[in-house]
Amino acid sequence: MDTALGAAQDLEQRVRKELTDAGFTVDAGPAAADGGLAVWHDPARGVVVAWDVAAGQLMRYGTVRAAVRLALRAVLVAAGHQVEEDRDGLELIVTS
Repeated sequence: MDTALGAAQDLEQRVRKELTDAGFTVDAGPAAADGGLAVWHDPARGVVVAWDVAAGQLMRYGTVRAAVRLALRAVLVAAGHQVEEDRDGLELIVTS
């Protein structure tokens, strides 16, 4: 196995575990149209963490989304991860 790929998969698994241990339900891949929390590895950026509401509900639940993003960031930073925002704050990128 490629060392970089193995490290990326390990980081993704650690992020998933931290969020699951904190009480979040993590979807298997990129976010579905009905919303939820998704974690996946993007080779160009790192581990992507995204939480979204169902399609078409963004404006209605913008405050909730901001609160969830803040909670996700707090959990990941407390676990020692390096976290940045991407896509205008719609995704968190974990690089270590």
